[in-house]
Amino acid sequence: MQRAISLLRLIASSNTRDLRLVDLAEGSGLNKSTAHRLLQCLLEERMLTRSRNGRGYRLGPLLYEFGLAALPAKSIKEIAHPHLCGVAEMTGDMTFLVARSGFETVCLDAIAGHFHVQTMTSGVGDRHPLGIGAGGQAILAALADSEIELVFEATRHQLRNYTQFSRQSILNDVARCRRRGYSLDENMAADGISAMGKVICVPGRIPVAAVFIATLSSRMQQTRRSKLARHLETCATAIERDVL
Repeated sequence: MQRAISLLRLIASSNTRDLRLVDLAEGSGLNKSTAHRLLQCLLEERMLTRSRNGRGYRLGPLLYEFGLAALPAKSIKEIAHPHLCGVAEMTGDMTFLVARSGFETVCLDAIAGHFHVQTMTSGVGDRHPLGIGAGGQAILAALADSEIELVFEATRHQLRNYTQFSRQSILNDVARCRRRGYSLDENMAADGISAMGKVICVPGRIPVAAVFIATLSSRMQQTRRSKLARHLETCATAIERDVL
């Protein structure tokens, strides 16, 4: 089951969501024959479908059906949405909500601000390993060091696709996030784009999500950061309160 789920995660994390057998075998660390058998089973159970060109794999309809059945009475996206809208309105910048999903983050919501240039660094449904991006960085920094080691071990194959990051650079980002109280991603997601994030925790200080702002790096100057950090802090606190 863990091997099959690892394949589903890889497909869900792919920008194209159209990975081939060779890509999935390499990304999961499985040999091709094992990966092929698991993929065939997932196809039969409608958890995967073949891509239009017949060469790759995409998430299937059964996963969507499971997702509908698993939704809570009120999801964190519904709870967070008005607060994200408030941040986007006050800052003028693109505001995002990402949730923790195992050793990854998944983007749940993206709200455009009123500034004339909006930076869509993440789309709803996009997945990345924890530690990648301002949201993932904020969540990772809230974990214990022993848990961070588990994240590195679980995502080592995926992290090969993020050549601008390394284990040490991520650890350095975690240390800075802990000191500042917020995450900061400068020109890593894209040239000229910076993002700032704040973790959202449930009782027990368990990190479950993060809210972050992405904007032109020229708008993330030192004099403006404290103001943005306050907006994020207020937003995260309000979401945590409403979750309860």
